[in-house]
Amino acid sequence: MIFRIDLASSVPVYRQMCDQVKHAVASGGLGPGDALPTIREVAAAARVNRNTVARAYMELEHEGVIVARPGQGSFIADGAPSIQKRERVRLLEEMVRKVLVEAFHFQIPPEEVRAIFDRVEARLGKDKEKDKDKEKRP
Repeated sequence: MIFRIDLASSVPVYRQMCDQVKHAVASGGLGPGDALPTIREVAAAARVNRNTVARAYMELEHEGVIVARPGQGSFIADGAPSIQKRERVRLLEEMVRKVLVEAFHFQIPPEEVRAIFDRVEARLGKDKEKDKDKEKRP
């Protein structure tokens, strides 16, 4: 996995990494059991501090997205996230609330926000199909 880090972004680097791993899982680019590169490899390739990468990996592990196996590395988790569903829903509701507040300030009506959500969801499905097609090619 190659991380694309935007140092000019207001989003912290560790959060950018977390988001990219989650996107890769959601789109099918990474699946259960797939290995992530080591913290040292990511830090060198992305030119960021190893502690930043370690923080991203710890956050992903806490959220149940990855599992760390001592001496083996970090892998995409097989099962459901370790956080209880109630907590996952609460976290997601908080994210949606932030999006809706921003939409309000951008003067984008709720029905347009829903249309945006549908477009993004459709693109995510297309990304998943592209990744499946890549796997089938020799």
